[in-house]
Amino acid sequence: MPPVADHRVERLTDPDLDLIRPFLVELGWLEQGHFPDHPQLTREQLGSELGSIRPRFEGENHIFAVRADSGALAGFCWVVLFDPGTGLEGEVAEVFVSPPERGHGVGEALLEAAIQLFVERGVTLGYVWTRIENKPATRLYRGAGFKPTEQLVMTWYPTQGLAQP
Repeated sequence: MPPVADHRVERLTDPDLDLIRPFLVELGWLEQGHFPDHPQLTREQLGSELGSIRPRFEGENHIFAVRADSGALAGFCWVVLFDPGTGLEGEVAEVFVSPPERGHGVGEALLEAAIQLFVERGVTLGYVWTRIENKPATRLYRGAGFKPTEQLVMTWYPTQGLAQP
């Protein structure tokens, strides 16, 4: 990686966190055009909905489950709620339905519970991750109202000290 230009980088602390508010509003205003199904807000509306900016955030885990007639677990849905300072977000982190229970509405019931939680809690953005080739999952998520976005998701993994293939 090339050297970074000689700029002084600082970590903002509590008293200065609101300095980024105008940038967050501008970013939100520019980005919303990529999500035409989401309400398009003015800069003023975005600014008024932006919560306090904090140095950390906490999340909540909610795990929904469905049992088969036998009492065994038929499937589960793990939902994470968190507010990074820009509004409550919800992620459907995991959905799994036992193979014998697939195709019987278990996944749909689990996602319905997740979305109901989103609605009850006032989630401003909800999402789920899956592989494009996972057709059953993409059908399930689309059926629950999730839509693909035009975003590129890039990941970073630590490589130092890890065995290379």
